[in-house]
Amino acid sequence: MTRHIQITELTVGTGDEATKESIVVANVRQFLRRGDEVHPSPILGPRMVIDLARRECIAGLLRGIPGMRVGGTREIVVSPHLAYGEMGIPGTIPPNALLRFEVELLELRKHSALLPQDWLPGRILILRRCQDQNDQHSGWGFNVHEGGDSLLSFSRAIPVQQPKEKSWFQIPIPLDSDKASGLIQQAMDLPTQMPEACVDWNSGFIDMQKGGTVICDTRDGARCIVVHILESGRDVRLFGVHEESPKLLDSAFYKTIDLLIRPHFSEVPASS
Repeated sequence: MTRHIQITELTVGTGDEATKESIVVANVRQFLRRGDEVHPSPILGPRMVIDLARRECIAGLLRGIPGMRVGGTREIVVSPHLAYGEMGIPGTIPPNALLRFEVELLELRKHSALLPQDWLPGRILILRRCQDQNDQHSGWGFNVHEGGDSLLSFSRAIPVQQPKEKSWFQIPIPLDSDKASGLIQQAMDLPTQMPEACVDWNSGFIDMQKGGTVICDTRDGARCIVVHILESGRDVRLFGVHEESPKLLDSAFYKTIDLLIRPHFSEVPASS
């Protein structure tokens, strides 16, 4: 392995060549040393759009993709130093993990915006509970694809780290497709079931404080959970729902989400 990275050409492409300045679209499969595949995104699957001129992914990919041609595939083995280092991604990538990537270069682009074809087909639910620096409750994101793949993401301070440093946790939570589809439909129905607690994103009543770290209803200051439903990358419904609304807290939708995600917060060491 040279300078923490090893590249093996599996298929040489015949299209345009990626440079260090390129924006690339690629299918990227990621494996741990023992061969286990890392759970792909429930939103995009293995597909990634990467601006190689910016730090939008690990250094091993930024160094390993230039030189590929469209249509080609590479195996890129990356040391922890150029991947996720000593901390890894708790719940997904172990500490000091050597990673093996299989990269298929699909196209070069002039922009990094996601297009409809970059998203997995089907409906996707994105939930986001924001958190500011003085908030004692966890901020989190929970993405659910109607096929059953889901991913819980949150940050948490870890006692062994320096003060104010946080680790980013990503926890796959597999669901059966019926349960996932049911959750998405329940989210769709919230504005009808509890209109007084829901705020349409384009209503003019959404207040994004501190760069979007806190979402509030301007009419009463109520904190909101963001509910975003998409289909193949296109918006279907986007709104905020009052996170302390009694109707929300008593709904089957909220109780199911809480049962799915709360145990994973308690498994994480609290900061001291």
